[in-house]
Amino acid sequence: MLSCRATPFTSGPLRNHTCRCLKSRMQTSGRTVRHIPNAKFGIDGSTEEDRVRLRSEAEAPFRSLRLTLFGFSVVSSGLGALISVPQLLGALAGGRNALPLEEAGLNVAINMGALVVFGLLLRSDLQARDKQMARLTREEKLGALSVQLANGKVLPVSALRGSARIVIAAGTRAQVKSALEAAAPFKQELIRRGVLVLPLPIYGGEGEDEAVELPSPSKEELRWVATPIRLEGWRDWFEAQLKFASKAKTENGLFVGLRLDGRVRASGQGCPPWARFAAELAPLEGDDKWTGFFDGFDGRIG
Repeated sequence: MLSCRATPFTSGPLRNHTCRCLKSRMQTSGRTVRHIPNAKFGIDGSTEEDRVRLRSEAEAPFRSLRLTLFGFSVVSSGLGALISVPQLLGALAGGRNALPLEEAGLNVAINMGALVVFGLLLRSDLQARDKQMARLTREEKLGALSVQLANGKVLPVSALRGSARIVIAAGTRAQVKSALEAAAPFKQELIRRGVLVLPLPIYGGEGEDEAVELPSPSKEELRWVATPIRLEGWRDWFEAQLKFASKAKTENGLFVGLRLDGRVRASGQGCPPWARFAAELAPLEGDDKWTGFFDGFDGRIG
């Protein structure tokens, strides 16, 4: 028996969207790309580095200002310390024109304290920026991978941002088939929530597993299942993620769920938590679809 218990292995505002957005992107030939874009360039010709930088600035618009202020404060307090320390030494030695000992000591304490505080703030912000850039780079590499829709159109994952919550079920053919079967009872609720399933058989493929047949998506499943293509790229992406999660085992199967904006919101081992997705994600259609601004922020599951 294949386990469907989800175990997390990695960490992941949009306005009101309905299912019509997804259908429009999938069905309008004038706006849908029919080729697989270069992994380094987006549909608009921008490079991966440009997209990462723009997303970073959008997520943390005041970081550059903070880094400038913290850096200036570190330099300023450092210079102040260089000046106040000799003054303190002069006061201790009883120099004729030396500052009073208490005043010199206070100057050193203020400058050294400011140097430590602003240095820690600068270091923390730089570390947060590095982690953010690494995450955005991984997400952009995922966005450059391609899928084939049920109607035969091919487009990058990034083209579905804002329209679909992609859930990738990766593993052996048997594990992927089991994940699809586990999702069947929640199919209609998941479709209402914009979930698009990507079955990804990138492991196994030998012996009995090779004989397992995965169902081909029908045109009626345009909003439900899409087929990843060029599986080597998908496997490389998952292998890169596993380097950051030593406890994750491919033998258990893996899943990754994306938010509407393309960020990773849930990931883990085993079968995707379909029941929790169906219960916790905001619907994109129907009478109970989201209406508030903060409904665009998908929470994290698992």
